Amino acid sequence: MRYTLQIQKLLNLAEELPPHSKDRIKHYLQAIRLADQNDDVEWAFELRIDLLDAEWGLADRQHFIPTFTWLLDAYDHNPDLFDAEELLWKYKWIIDEVYSNPDVSLEQTEQILADFKRRIEAEGYGLRAYYTKQLHEALDQKDVERTRYYLDLVNSVPRDNLSDCQACEMDTEVLALLNVGDFRAAYDKAQPLLAKQYSCAHVPLVTHCSLAYYGIKYGAKEIALEQFKLAEESLVSISDTSLVRPTGQLITYLFHVDESLAWQYVEKYLPWSLESDRNRTFFFAKYMTEGLKQLSSDQTAPIELPVEHPLYNEKQHYLVNDLLQYYYQQASDLAEQFDSRNRNKNFAKQLTE
Repeated sequence: MRYTLQIQKLLNLAEELPPHSKDRIKHYLQAIRLADQNDDVEWAFELRIDLLDAEWGLADRQHFIPTFTWLLDAYDHNPDLFDAEELLWKYKWIIDEVYSNPDVSLEQTEQILADFKRRIEAEGYGLRAYYTKQLHEALDQKDVERTRYYLDLVNSVPRDNLSDCQACEMDTEVLALLNVGDFRAAYDKAQPLLAKQYSCAHVPLVTHCSLAYYGIKYGAKEIALEQFKLAEESLVSISDTSLVRPTGQLITYLFHVDESLAWQYVEKYLPWSLESDRNRTFFFAKYMTEGLKQLSSDQTAPIELPVEHPLYNEKQHYLVNDLLQYYYQQASDLAEQFDSRNRNKNFAKQLTE
């Protein structure tokens, strides 16, 4: 059939491109249209899985939720045709997207979580993955009480095929300790990750970034420097724009110790934040605010902003104070949106801290 040859050609073109490439996304979308036009549900399903895999490494995941909605509907109509476990793994990603969008109400979020819970139980899995999603949100909100509650629940359920990998779970425990200010315990907990006994796509890179950021805050300068260097080595080979949040942590670290290099990092990674979801944008803006506060507000920022940036001007002349006020206001506005959805002040509290 002619359309299958066209789809295969598009897939070959996609494979020739870098993993985290928007052009790769375009090829998948074209292939999906061809499969849909020819009512090839099985290939349309597989192609959409490929699309989610490709978008996972991007800050801009505009196709994530509509694509998954289609997948869920296709599975419910033809459960014998598709792999439930693969779909449930993608569901975990979608829950992250839901939490990252303050336009999704608390009631809608709870309904989605309840549906996820129903589906994993129906397939015979434990609730470790379900509790983990709520643990991650508690960490994002720096809600210490809820973090402890869900961490206990996660650890009360055995691991299964829907559990996060051991590297990610260990990094989560490290972050829980960092959030309560126990840097030494976090650093000790991270040792198996730092020794690369456990690793995955983003770990231990994100662990290095967290330890560099919190290390400089808690006066562990030597550890912070060690962790920054390790993060820097890892970033050389990474083009994953979804990592805008940990790169923001490195920018804060650098404004404490090396202003010149900090500006280089700002110029390199700031563009990633311009196409991120609101959760990543909040944290990047918070880290920028925190870092810029280390500088004199009336000095000139030695950077060139992309045209898409709201502060862009043709002279490429910017004051630190202008950048500081922009990122503080952006973080403040987003904190208000998330806190309104969550019915608390957890995001605003992080900004004022």
